[in-house]
Amino acid sequence: MHNHCNADTGPGGKGKIQVLVFPCGAENAIEIHRALRYSIHVDLHGASSVDDHGTYRFDSYCGDLPNIQHPEFETAFAALISRLNIDVVFATHDSVMEYLATRSERLGVALINGDPDTASTARRKSRTYRTFSDCAWSPRIFDDIAHVTSWPVVIKPDAGQGGQGVVVAPDADHARLALASTADPIIMEYLPGEEVSVDCFTDRHRKVIWTCARTRERVRAGIAMRSRILKPDSDIEAIARHINSRLRLRGPWFFQLKRDLRGDWKLLEISCRIAGTMVAQRAHGINLPLMAIQDYLERDLVCLPNRQVDMVDRCISTRARMSSPFDTVFVDLDDTLIINGYPTPLVMAFLYQCLSEGKTIKLITRHAYDVSDTLRAARISESLFSEIIHIRDGDVKSRYLTPGSLFIDNHFPERLDASRNSLATPVDVDSLEFFIK
Repeated sequence: MHNHCNADTGPGGKGKIQVLVFPCGAENAIEIHRALRYSIHVDLHGASSVDDHGTYRFDSYCGDLPNIQHPEFETAFAALISRLNIDVVFATHDSVMEYLATRSERLGVALINGDPDTASTARRKSRTYRTFSDCAWSPRIFDDIAHVTSWPVVIKPDAGQGGQGVVVAPDADHARLALASTADPIIMEYLPGEEVSVDCFTDRHRKVIWTCARTRERVRAGIAMRSRILKPDSDIEAIARHINSRLRLRGPWFFQLKRDLRGDWKLLEISCRIAGTMVAQRAHGINLPLMAIQDYLERDLVCLPNRQVDMVDRCISTRARMSSPFDTVFVDLDDTLIINGYPTPLVMAFLYQCLSEGKTIKLITRHAYDVSDTLRAARISESLFSEIIHIRDGDVKSRYLTPGSLFIDNHFPERLDASRNSLATPVDVDSLEFFIK
């Protein structure tokens, strides 16, 4: 295995839990990163079998593990676990969860919600539906087209996820075509009503301590981009308790329901991993990944939701990489660091991130007034800067910029001059969002 790590791969801070997210580039993996990055209990690591978005999020990142189907995967994964002294693993894909569930004990790590039988049951809808076939909320499954009693029906992969490969067949001819093109297909009743995802948490005592349904109002590639937090529903909570009673769950998990023709809830699927839109629960005050770590530490948990949050809306987040590192940041004052008399939040966030990485920050300005007074009025400490360069003679800023530095200025002529007459990299304020971790 080739190493592809952009941070120290040794154990982190003393007493901290070493947590690995694998694979680490998808939406749900990024949600785990966001949920745990500020925890004082955790050192976060990310790994994937392809070089993915995780490299922009995880300071400790390895992007070239073999695929789980590769014969050398287990050896490579075990070596990574050993090198990083990993205590806990979050598996973010159902197939990875099923694979690791049978090996985590041998690897000597805790796999969040990784009971082998539960992972296998959740991975296959046929097994899920058989497990709960005696429940009124389990959908009707047909063994053959000839057994279908009403049309349309739904044909989908037994081991699918996120709505991928789902076909609504209006008649037998369409059903035969769908069956021929679907891997390990199952035939189930058509459910035309509303769909919800239900986020849950089971603690170490096997008690469900959190159940909260959310809508799936705008969906892209199987990911809910807008979700409303729904009020408690006794029927949904009863289903959650029933699922929990039959499967060995511990940590965050979710299931999806859809209403049938009569308006009754029917089960679509169960998953024992973090969902990307579990971010709705975190916005609601319930940090499910952090709860999993606290439960791993055998601490009793109390849920404290923020009742004022009732909806989340998501969009694509973009990160960029610079080909050359920089160790010094030069930042302009007027309309860059301060706009309309107030600090610019994006600039401040970026500067403090740079400060935490040991970079040098210098203020460079042609400000017409006293710089100290202006900073004080905006509640910005002068100690943020290693140097304040106050140009009063009309000289160009490019003369003060050091090679390889970053130059932040909202004024295009200043950036143009810097690009032509210095070896600094000029960027506008809006560009900084691409480099915030």
